[in-house]
Amino acid sequence: MSFFAQRAFLGVLASVMALSQAANASDLMIWSPVKVAPQTYKTTLGFRLPMAWEMSAGVDLGLGGTAGGTILRSSELATLWGRAVDDRSRFATVSRREVALRVDALNGSGMLYLGRSRNWIVSDNLDMRTSRSLNVNYVGARNGPTSITATQAVAIAVPWTGTSISASGNLMDGDSVFSSTVVFQQPLASNLNFSASFTNPLTMAPTGDVRFDYRIKW
Repeated sequence: MSFFAQRAFLGVLASVMALSQAANASDLMIWSPVKVAPQTYKTTLGFRLPMAWEMSAGVDLGLGGTAGGTILRSSELATLWGRAVDDRSRFATVSRREVALRVDALNGSGMLYLGRSRNWIVSDNLDMRTSRSLNVNYVGARNGPTSITATQAVAIAVPWTGTSISASGNLMDGDSVFSSTVVFQQPLASNLNFSASFTNPLTMAPTGDVRFDYRIKW
């Protein structure tokens, strides 16, 4: 290969690498401006980190105004956030671990979320899902109590019929209140679904709800 051919080849290779690095850099940046109302705007700015866990962090900024240019009271938004997700798949099992944090920089409130879920195929006719989560909410300047909510859920589904039964329980530390829900779902036709839910079925005052959902497409 001649000297000029080598120079040309190296130049093309360098250009391709530069474009690839620029594309990778753009993939790592998060930029999402949204107009949520005629004079109200919200922007999400952040970045992703190429690590074993899918990690991202950033800030949500927002501001609203009137047609005359006056800023609306309580329309300001400045929230710092971070998120780390670990998705794993092995044979017939898919698992996820997630940590999320949000802090309102204007009033000092915040939220911490810890979650873990697992989906797996028990047999050809049965799928199963379990999940656990912990939510910690701090209200900051509003001088309210910090609330901690622990949730655990399990669901069983029959793939070929669409039948599913799920049960979940919530325990709130602030009020020491426990609640539970059981849900049954069954497709009756391609556009007709039946569902029944029961809240606190083991208490003296359970409540229930039965629904038929019919969908029309045109």
